[in-house]
Amino acid sequence: MVQCLLNMGQNTSLPKGRRKSLRTSYRKSTYPKNYLSHTFTVNDSDDKIEQLNINIASEEELMTLPGVNREVAKSIVEHRKAIGRFRKIEDLALVRGIGADKLEQIRPEICISSRKNHSCASSRAPSYDSLRSNDSRLTVKSYKLVNINKASVFELQSVHGITQEIAAAIVHYRNKKGYFRQVEDLIKIRNIDHMRLDNICRFLTVENNNNDTSASDELRPSILTNGYTMPSYNGRCNGIPLKLHVTNGLTNSSLIDIFELLSAYSPRPVAQEDFKFSRNGEPAIRVASWNLHEFSFEKANNLGVKEVICRTILENGWSILAVQDVMNVTALRTICEELNKPRLQRVKEWKDKNHTWNFCMLDVHDSKLGFIYDSDGVVDIDLISLNEGPEETKNDCEVLIATFRVGEQILQLVNLVVNAYADVKILREKIKEFDCEEDMLLVFIDLTLLKNEPDEFLSIGSVKAIFSSSVITNYIYPKVPSSVHHTANILYNKNAQRQFTGTKGIVRQGITHLAIPNGWTWGGPVSPSCPVWAEIFLNSNQGTAL
Repeated sequence: MVQCLLNMGQNTSLPKGRRKSLRTSYRKSTYPKNYLSHTFTVNDSDDKIEQLNINIASEEELMTLPGVNREVAKSIVEHRKAIGRFRKIEDLALVRGIGADKLEQIRPEICISSRKNHSCASSRAPSYDSLRSNDSRLTVKSYKLVNINKASVFELQSVHGITQEIAAAIVHYRNKKGYFRQVEDLIKIRNIDHMRLDNICRFLTVENNNNDTSASDELRPSILTNGYTMPSYNGRCNGIPLKLHVTNGLTNSSLIDIFELLSAYSPRPVAQEDFKFSRNGEPAIRVASWNLHEFSFEKANNLGVKEVICRTILENGWSILAVQDVMNVTALRTICEELNKPRLQRVKEWKDKNHTWNFCMLDVHDSKLGFIYDSDGVVDIDLISLNEGPEETKNDCEVLIATFRVGEQILQLVNLVVNAYADVKILREKIKEFDCEEDMLLVFIDLTLLKNEPDEFLSIGSVKAIFSSSVITNYIYPKVPSSVHHTANILYNKNAQRQFTGTKGIVRQGITHLAIPNGWTWGGPVSPSCPVWAEIFLNSNQGTAL
């Protein structure tokens, strides 16, 4: 023991100022073991270094690392803010100014966690860094989700990746617009991009942590998209045969031959304009709405129906289509598969094939609303969120709320079917809540079931209708007495009005086909409702402001 003390030196007390310094110039321990409690473990390795936690270090602290100047330290901090935190030491090599060589140089002096069994040396005494890390940020992420609808600025800052500026913006947006429906809605906050959202969303929630969370909160409906796989039971899928049988002794080849003949006698309308996804030299897209009338898997597999829907979408240059009265999700998938990998001759021959079509619906009982959209066309279109409408409006309407990022624009799209005797007051209040000053709001309203006059549903505060209520939007059957109705419209808020190009349309031609039944005859329409569409600029303040 005496020999051990002599070898370790004569300093028999721990300097008081040592822990005040976040880093020390000494790389080896020079303190006597006999004054340490037996509850501590001392590592006699020569590699014992006061390591710096790069997940919580400031710029000044990072500058104490060899080869790290202020510019590089600033890059480290900015990269850390963007990704939330470094998950392994190697992540630091991705920072501008670091690289693999410099990382190997500073690797012995850095760590990503101050906790035991992590990158920092386990022999390190509890420092200010480790206490701060264990007491706040790591505790929040490990044990408790932060409710963005109730958290203060300081509580939000406890999450890695949320700065004071972002936290203040979240609270300001919440106070002005109301509660967030889901965490993904944070994409609307300035300085929150997809990378930052991906890193912080797992630490956040919009639900209460107490035990009185309702069953509806716990069972959030999932989103059905192109990756949806139909459940199979005894060779059947949703009660529908997996393989369509050809009756009347016809073979598949003869059936196709007959269809091609019928298709040749079902002419497509001459396009009034070859839309190039621009207007007056500025990028633009078209959005549309179409009630497909009892659109089931069987109906979607009628070759005439499939051809008409696909060609109507392509000919009119629609990028997003809100659809109503969809009986099952497989019907939408059938249309997207034909658009992406066409088998029908008329869809194959369409000149522009550089698109990737997707659909989305909610996996909830009796949901009949969805969207079809081109995610990889002239401009990227990403689905950010998809939600049901408010609980208190279910007796008055069916609602599907989608948020899309179209280029740099955020589109809030509401797919809405009004019930027979809907209370217009309730709908007005809810649509006002959807109206966000920062985003474009478009309401695709279907009035097919409405028994009252539609006028009162077509003007709600600053949300106006694109089409007049006197415009006929239902299909008029030739030589058959039928009433005319205004069954569909598109409402838009002030932001969308500023972006409106002034170009709009109702598709009345080309929605029939000789292969579609029409009562006891043939040549019927896809639906009694005509699709309506509107065109909007993507760049800010380019519209006509009608």
